[in-house]
Amino acid sequence: MKKAVALFALLALVGCDEDDVKDILQGKTTVFAVSDVTVNGSGSVPVGNYKVSEITPELQSLIPEGFPDGTEADLDNAGIGTDGTSCGQIVVADELCFEKDNPNSCVPSDVTKLGLAVYKIDLSDIKTAANLDFYPTLAAELGGLFVQIEYEDINCSALN
Repeated sequence: MKKAVALFALLALVGCDEDDVKDILQGKTTVFAVSDVTVNGSGSVPVGNYKVSEITPELQSLIPEGFPDGTEADLDNAGIGTDGTSCGQIVVADELCFEKDNPNSCVPSDVTKLGLAVYKIDLSDIKTAANLDFYPTLAAELGGLFVQIEYEDINCSALN
């Protein structure tokens, strides 16, 4: 019992919510990749919502270093099965960076929202998924350049 209490306290300290704890106890974790980018038009890119898979060279300025843009096919090709998929979004109100202490990993100021493809995978596959351009929701657990990024769960039809 003391070990369980200590585990929950530790997980709370690194930013895990109740769902993260349940997933961890089942040997699962969640990773996400950006599927859509919404732009307000204040920069050189016209107003609109852009699918990451369709971003042209002219729109590359929307993609910072460390940008998580993996696909489900990337997971499949690496032998990583998904135990559920969902969608999410990050409303970009303040500076959002994907790597600690790297200003080149920050989302441009004309990006107002990121649509996310969210995948539940085995916990043992988290580092492989991170190497395939997915962002681990347990970023603090991996350490290194990752920062903890919160997102909102949404209905996938809201991204279409």
